[in-house]
Amino acid sequence: DERTAVEQFGRGDKYYGVAVMMVTMPGLPMFGHGQIEGFSEKYGMEYRRSYWDEQVDYDMVRRHEAEVFPLMRRRYLFSGAANFALYDFTTPEGWVDENVFVYSNRVGGECALIMYNNSYHSTRGTIHTSTAINTAVAPDTSFVRRSLVEALGLDTAGNVFYAFRDYQSGLEYLRSARQLAEQGFYAELRGYQYHAFLDFRLLRDFDGGWAEV
Repeated sequence: DERTAVEQFGRGDKYYGVAVMMVTMPGLPMFGHGQIEGFSEKYGMEYRRSYWDEQVDYDMVRRHEAEVFPLMRRRYLFSGAANFALYDFTTPEGWVDENVFVYSNRVGGECALIMYNNSYHSTRGTIHTSTAINTAVAPDTSFVRRSLVEALGLDTAGNVFYAFRDYQSGLEYLRSARQLAEQGFYAELRGYQYHAFLDFRLLRDFDGGWAEV
């Protein structure tokens, strides 16, 4: 009874941003019949077969293979809720951009930070502290807010840097742990752009080389 994914989100960046959110949030991600192939026919439980002669959209298949499937292979990092945290994306003007979804998760020594701008307009802002997280067992409540470095389990010593990779672009970034702790994480996103930052690696700067970089 749901409209098909291409009808709701199209075949461009908006669709892939939503798909990346689906496969990087806790719970069970579910793809509809023909979704990866870009099919538009809406099916019901009474359907024994398809009625439209649709052709596979190979550009959509290839983009799933390049952007979505690699993240699905890391589902162990996203599926749990114990270390999941949501963040407000605060613009330089001081207001929260409600169109931007930002969240993190971690398991063991691995962590991930996901961002998606669900708007046609570009935006920029900073994340620093999570929204309230209930750490008690139901029906009790105990709400806490965690800083980004706490939620990601990062070492904040003065000589520590972190290198990490964006799965969307393939680019690697370098950030000071102290800067992340004090100033948060600044990002700029185009309309319907997402970032999937993974593979955080701790680098200790013993001679000032990383600081110079």
